[in-house]
Amino acid sequence: MEPTDYCFKPYNWLREAAVFNKNEAQIPYEWLEANADIIALLFTASGVDKDGIIEKFFEIYENAKFVNVPIEVINVPLDDNAEEMLKAYENQPNWFTLKFACPLISTLKYMYGITCIPHLLVMRDDGTVVSSHAISDLEEYGKNAIITWLSKTASTKKHRKFSKELPMYGEKWHYLNADPNKSAKAVYLRRFSNYARDDDITVTAPSNISSSVN
Repeated sequence: MEPTDYCFKPYNWLREAAVFNKNEAQIPYEWLEANADIIALLFTASGVDKDGIIEKFFEIYENAKFVNVPIEVINVPLDDNAEEMLKAYENQPNWFTLKFACPLISTLKYMYGITCIPHLLVMRDDGTVVSSHAISDLEEYGKNAIITWLSKTASTKKHRKFSKELPMYGEKWHYLNADPNKSAKAVYLRRFSNYARDDDITVTAPSNISSSVN
């Protein structure tokens, strides 16, 4: 029997994941696939940081979104209870999250070998891992780490205006300081106008973001 080469694609758990935004609406996988070149998973819990690098990433992310870099972040909560999870997520930037005690969390911890937090992992929308230790990338390259994560085809992602993204994100951008007339610590409230949902995207709102996923 002649040897056969098998090529296994990575397990794309994202297709089945229940991902939510600050407005407590579920984000369709199709939206992530169409708009995100890279997706960062932040494994963390309330009050956890590493020499301030996570809070620095808050700022890097929101400023990257301001200039339409195709990056999305999903919070993977490892808090002890739902109350702490919601409090921590409220203080995070306008990115997405899994629910507290979502069964998928233990699977992700096992898949990616997460043994300590905070831990940041960057992947493509098909599950391909780009960086297993993205915190080290941030420590070495700062905001330019995002550039090292992007693919050569990142520019082909559909260009979207933030003015039309209110259904996908919250209104308050606490960490955005791209505006030179605004201090870094000020709360930035983006003035959305003329926003509309895409006809081909359905966003559904759950009853409670802190409940577990069945």
